[in-house]
Amino acid sequence: MKPIPAGTTHSALLQLHREVADWCVRRAQAGWTAADERALQVWLAADPARRDIMDSMGHTVQLAGQLKQYRSATCATPARSTAGAVPAAGLRWLPWLTPARRRSFAPVLAATCVALVAAGWFRWDATPSYRLDVATGPGETRAVDLPDGSQIALNVGTAVQVRYFPRRREVLMGEGEAFFRVAPNANQPFTIDRGDSRVRVVGTAFNVRATAQQLTVKVLEGKVEVQPRRSVTTDPALLLGPGVGVAIDTATGNHQSLRAAPEEVGRWRTGQIHFSRTTLGEVAQELGRYLGKSVVVDDEGLKAMTISGFLMIHSADDFIQALPDVVPVRVERDPVGNWRISRR
Repeated sequence: MKPIPAGTTHSALLQLHREVADWCVRRAQAGWTAADERALQVWLAADPARRDIMDSMGHTVQLAGQLKQYRSATCATPARSTAGAVPAAGLRWLPWLTPARRRSFAPVLAATCVALVAAGWFRWDATPSYRLDVATGPGETRAVDLPDGSQIALNVGTAVQVRYFPRRREVLMGEGEAFFRVAPNANQPFTIDRGDSRVRVVGTAFNVRATAQQLTVKVLEGKVEVQPRRSVTTDPALLLGPGVGVAIDTATGNHQSLRAAPEEVGRWRTGQIHFSRTTLGEVAQELGRYLGKSVVVDDEGLKAMTISGFLMIHSADDFIQALPDVVPVRVERDPVGNWRISRR
């Protein structure tokens, strides 16, 4: 290991070791992704001391394994004589522990002890105390109570994986939509990962919607920190407050701010969606989510037409069949249940 730069304080060095250890713990978890690895390499490259400490930790763990193999190959438990003394023949099990060798081996033994303690800590920190995998299908919503008092409401077609670790609460989210009400705990932050983006909170209420192209976060209460791209550590995190949202392009990380009226954040939980001068193209996308089928508008001019109204999410069939009563369109369903909206 290379010397630590002069002027580094003990507290700074300790903090650096903690940060490296935290990366090691995350790297050992099953959810580690290629994006996480890229973020780690960028973080290591920013300060040579970080890579030196990580290499040293890896070397220490290797030493522990080598020491275990060496001891297994050379050591045997000595038999005790009836008088309680170790017979001379029994001393052959430690021929290498001469005084000089003891002194030379002391650093290795100390490093091994550190490795064993670190390995135990890593295992403790990387082992979830609570696990939950839950998903909803078309037309199905669900509310989940978590052990700390937090709550997750899942909209249709949504899947999440929840893991609680000693120092953090983590959610992996697929496509779909969920409303989170997080119980405050400054010692156990709550994060939601979707691809390369991360949402981080301590205690708040907010809505997350994820599609293949976009991640949308809207805040009802408290504050939410959003990282559009975790793999780009130079990108600043976005801090959102009540009534504020953000839409992130999942391919590029580009984002734009949104207004989030309190009555609209997670409104789907009431069982209805409010359309206010919403384009027919957007309405068709929403209908497709709740019907669990494809809804196609076959005319570009029709897609731009705006409509207003309320969609009862468990009665999406009724809404789409009523469209010809309010706009000049024809609605047709094919034999497999997919819908087409065309000019009348």
